[in-house]
Amino acid sequence: MSISAQAAQINAFLRANAKSYASGDVTVEGIRAQVGAMSSMQAPLPDDVQVEHITLDGIPAEQLSTPASRSHAAILYFHGGLWMAGAPQSVRPMTWRLAKSTGIPVYALDYRLAPEYPYPAGLDDCIQAYHALLARGIPASSIVVTGDSAGGNLLLALALHLKAVNKPLPAALVGISSMTDLAYSGASFNTNAESDVMFTQKVLKWVAEVYTSQTELTNPFLSPLYGDLAGLPPTYLLTSSSEMLRDDSTRIAEKMQKAGVAVTLDIWPELCHDWPQLADQMPEGEQALEKVAAFITNKVSYLD
Repeated sequence: MSISAQAAQINAFLRANAKSYASGDVTVEGIRAQVGAMSSMQAPLPDDVQVEHITLDGIPAEQLSTPASRSHAAILYFHGGLWMAGAPQSVRPMTWRLAKSTGIPVYALDYRLAPEYPYPAGLDDCIQAYHALLARGIPASSIVVTGDSAGGNLLLALALHLKAVNKPLPAALVGISSMTDLAYSGASFNTNAESDVMFTQKVLKWVAEVYTSQTELTNPFLSPLYGDLAGLPPTYLLTSSSEMLRDDSTRIAEKMQKAGVAVTLDIWPELCHDWPQLADQMPEGEQALEKVAAFITNKVSYLD
């Protein structure tokens, strides 16, 4: 299976820009500028998708919906950006498509970012927002928590927290290029160091230092790979075969399966990290989100 011409062009662009930048002296401001430049490539929202700026128990969020959206269900979305960049607006190519194709409102959370607000501030915001949806009368069985990259880490950490405090778990989890191991112990961290078109080993290790001052990076709320995964809800994990973080998904999927979790691991060949975020530019992004939407609608048990 070969990738599209558009995906190949994006790979070349990222290697010449994002990876080139990550090979030098990286700063928080630089990462934020990189993410902002990616966001500027977005296409306009469809006319039937409405964006409303709301708060979930004080945490800012975007609510994306269509006239056909069902109010008693929710997709809670945690954006990527290495815990230090990004915003709900930066993932709109994913969130509007999910809202439109599932008929479920998407709540994209604007959680606090490091280094101004290091771990556990962002995770605390995610936990608070989830409880705010429950307080709105949306049952846990009608909530799917979704996220990309760092957001994929946060959704798994949220699920582990809910399990630890014996609170209702969501109907399902969806992680896109999730970061599950801040110790970077997976083989792909080394074997895919060249094929990854976006990151370098140096920048990913620096990211962990910016996100947390803790030295025990196998803390499950920092690195969900090391948590007790038994009892977590059905989970769908997407990753690229060529990204350095591939094994962050493959290893946690294997652990989930052994723990009895219904997990689907979907590995796409030769694409960049977090490629569905580029659904406006490449067909593989739209195709992946169609699969995510089908998974979500199959798992939500209560729709008005």
